[in-house]
Amino acid sequence: MRILFAASEAYPFASTGGLAGVTGSLPKALCDAGHDVSIIMPLYRDVEKAGNFKWISGEFLTSAGESFGLAESVIPGTSIPAYFVSKEEHFHRAGIYGPDNASAFDDNALRFSFFCRAVVAFQESLEKPPDIIHCHDWQTGLIPAYMRNRIRPAVVFTIHNMHFQGNFPQEEYVHTFLPRSLFTMSGLEFFGTFSFLKSGIVYADQITTVSRTYVQEIQKPEFGFSLDGLLRERSSDLTGILNGIDYDAWNPAADGALAASYSADSIVPRRKCRNELLKTHDLDPGSGKLTAGIVSRLTGQKGLDLLFPLMGKLVARGVRFVILGTGDEYYMDRLSELSLEHPGSVAVDLKYDEIIARQIFSGCDIIMMPSRFEPCGLAQMMGMRYGAVPLVNSTGGLADTVIDEKEGGFGFVMRKAAPEELYKCILRAGDLYSQRNRWAWLVKKCMRQDNSWKSRVPLYEGVYSRAVNSRKAR
Repeated sequence: MRILFAASEAYPFASTGGLAGVTGSLPKALCDAGHDVSIIMPLYRDVEKAGNFKWISGEFLTSAGESFGLAESVIPGTSIPAYFVSKEEHFHRAGIYGPDNASAFDDNALRFSFFCRAVVAFQESLEKPPDIIHCHDWQTGLIPAYMRNRIRPAVVFTIHNMHFQGNFPQEEYVHTFLPRSLFTMSGLEFFGTFSFLKSGIVYADQITTVSRTYVQEIQKPEFGFSLDGLLRERSSDLTGILNGIDYDAWNPAADGALAASYSADSIVPRRKCRNELLKTHDLDPGSGKLTAGIVSRLTGQKGLDLLFPLMGKLVARGVRFVILGTGDEYYMDRLSELSLEHPGSVAVDLKYDEIIARQIFSGCDIIMMPSRFEPCGLAQMMGMRYGAVPLVNSTGGLADTVIDEKEGGFGFVMRKAAPEELYKCILRAGDLYSQRNRWAWLVKKCMRQDNSWKSRVPLYEGVYSRAVNSRKAR
């Protein structure tokens, strides 16, 4: 099949989190399976500065008569085409979604409705149009609406996180250039606003989300964010497929960012990574103490506040923490305070740096994700790949990827998002860590879990086939 991925970000061109990881790596797995895959995204200022692309000649116009430029590159290390929609007033600025990607630009409805129209115009310009446009998250949610009356291509829409919906005031509906007749309860209207995410759910041929558990959770009020009823209506077209990670890109046996290379068959060199992590973060180097890593967006979703009242007790027990991420000001301020309160035990980097992330995965003993909800999560998969034992809350993709060691698995699972549950799991990890042979067995078991994309590809092929058949049956 010919498959065009449409997304607001893709690794390594632009990334704020898991979405980019998926849109940058799933195309490789599909290509390896014999499909003709390409991606398209906006040409942000920082991408343009990198300059690793060529301009495509010609005049490109959306259905509303808006002109745009088009640039081309490839996903590094592959021959997969990557296309970039250029419109200076929309994308040539600092930030992707807002100045700091925590807040939002006032004109995001205009920016991303334009991007959706540009994607439709681009695929129409191709000599061989795609069989599938695979849209990702709310920023591409209008594409299914624009494609609703076309015979082809079919449209698949993936929900990465229901919490982010792309809801905008009714007066901004004009930016979509869609007919007013679609601003209804059965269309884009959503409690007086209009919703990009709802558009994707209503008009796509098939809908996917990023784990088996999450697909059940979002059909319930707690995690459906007022769209659970619509998702239940479309349940026959809704599939949960776990995300994966690129095993070539995330490989401790060949990762130049690490202090030492190692594998599941030889984990002894991992000690050097651990020692280097402690040294570079000015942490107590005592060898008998558990080191916990967190690589995360710093938001309420992630359950980091569950840790705050426990920090003093855990540090007193010798647990050390290395935390990497950026996000809400409250969490960044509180974590900074904790690092000052507990020097030598708590290290905090308030940024996202992939090199440091890799060093944390390779050097920490446990990777913590006490999330209140987590559609899929990638950090637990990356951590396991690098030998960090996962400690997670039982929700979404965390429930699908981590089995508690008490149940014959390879991690520590909280049964609810509560400080006392987190505390018990960390203490249990510390007790097991003191049993060196048992811990080494756990590390190896984590590293041998298969979270690659290879096993996910047949599931996507099934979704694509159903989407094509659905479009043909119209």
